[in-house]
Amino acid sequence: MNSPRRHAQIHLPPLDAGYALTLVDIFERAIEAVWHAHGERMAELRHFRAARDPRRSSVPAHGIAPAAPDGDS
Repeated sequence: MNSPRRHAQIHLPPLDAGYALTLVDIFERAIEAVWHAHGERMAELRHFRAARDPRRSSVPAHGIAPAAPDGDS
């Protein structure tokens, strides 16, 4: 029997709106930093994964597109 596919989870205590917004800001900054550091290679990997599995979208599930590399505007 196949076990269910595991997904990363973060268990948080109940947050008020202010703390929730702060947490979202932190996550958005972390995502931007990862894209800045590894975006070119991640984009290549996304292309290869999409070629293997057409259900994968070219747009990140979180809706944040990678920032343009320095010097490209």
